[in-house]
Amino acid sequence: MEALALLALLAGVVYFLARRRRPPACPRCGLPRALALEVSRHRRFCPQVAFRACPFDPRKGVYRQRR
Repeated sequence: MEALALLALLAGVVYFLARRRRPPACPRCGLPRALALEVSRHRRFCPQVAFRACPFDPRKGVYRQRR
């Protein structure tokens, strides 16, 4: 029984460390880093573009209407 608890604790620590090693996401909309870089390359729209608040969106100061 103690071995099972130790294994669960070890799995939790490994999961926690694996989450910390991921590249940071966009602080505003929470997109993963790879998708946020696609926003900066004009390949994807940011879900927060209506508020013009995404730091990765190069058009963040430009008004545009969503279609």
